[in-house]
Amino acid sequence: MKANNYISKTEHKLLLTVAFTAFIFVLTIITLQVVVSYNYSVSNNRFSGTNDTIKIPLFHFLTLFIFIALLKTKRFLLPLFLTVFYAFVFIYGLSVRYNAGRVGGEEFSPKVAFLDQVYRGADNFDYIAAVFISILLFWQISILLRMLIKTLQRKTELP
Repeated sequence: MKANNYISKTEHKLLLTVAFTAFIFVLTIITLQVVVSYNYSVSNNRFSGTNDTIKIPLFHFLTLFIFIALLKTKRFLLPLFLTVFYAFVFIYGLSVRYNAGRVGGEEFSPKVAFLDQVYRGADNFDYIAAVFISILLFWQISILLRMLIKTLQRKTELP
């Protein structure tokens, strides 16, 4: 059985595998972040007595919704829109992380281009997440382009 008329069952399973792997990666990173934040807060409380909250980027759970959208639907517009939204939020989040980490405020900081802010705000885990986002995004775009080309070819053929 095919996922739809334009993609084979094997390709659909591969796409689901990549999406599930991205979700497992994100889940692992969030778990590690919770452990590191907890350990840091415990050691901080031991010496200072303050209570810091754990900050976790929950927008990464969009990978779960992308996986579910790919699993439950035979159309690829919803997962594509979710992946594009996730990519924009991810890039914007890196820029915000860079701006939040600056010392001295706006007047003492040099002007930095947006892509430089994204590059300076990223760490190794962000690069791996960007690879997963890129793979999913380009794969889904290629599927939609194949669908569009086959649909247009079908309309131009004589009956």
